[in-house]
Amino acid sequence: MRLHEAKKDHYRKLAKEEGYRSRSAYKLMQIDQKYKIIKRGFYVLDFGAAPGGWLEVLSKRITNKGLAIGIDIKAIEYVSENVITLECDINDSNFVKDIKHVTEDEFDLILSDIAPNVTGMWEVDQSVQIDLTEKIIFTFDRLMKKNGNAVLKVFEGTKLSQLEKTLKNKFRQIRRFKPPASRGASSEMYLICIGFHKSRLMK
Repeated sequence: MRLHEAKKDHYRKLAKEEGYRSRSAYKLMQIDQKYKIIKRGFYVLDFGAAPGGWLEVLSKRITNKGLAIGIDIKAIEYVSENVITLECDINDSNFVKDIKHVTEDEFDLILSDIAPNVTGMWEVDQSVQIDLTEKIIFTFDRLMKKNGNAVLKVFEGTKLSQLEKTLKNKFRQIRRFKPPASRGASSEMYLICIGFHKSRLMK
């Protein structure tokens, strides 16, 4: 527990020193360091983006040739000129239209660091989190480029295997990864999804 707390404090302190608004920025840096998913000029969609730590990382790495759109039910403070934020709920059936109003372009990379308000009942929390992730996956044919990639936060639990089966039908490769910046006691991990197979029924 003491080691866990020290690790937690390390990334929080580092974020403050380096000017990031959340310690989660280092999770995305570590994911990108291992999988090289963010490239200059990329169009990126970030679900569960508040308070904006991942958007800050994206802004630097995609440069002004790219665009990052952050989605959250909470307002996100201004990040930079190549970042647009939308305050909307993925439970609202119109949220894809809101994204399309910003750009008709498809995305090279879709990220989700989304998590529900926890109840303390693990099976309920994991089920809700998976349901939210499935709603995001359902948009991929409308929003993601062919051969695009995704990074999805998930919690370990009974529904995870089925979610992975769904994703394996949509992507060339699926990998599990827990960044060093994730809290040791947390059951969160990320599914790294490489090479999207766009449905033939979609454009």
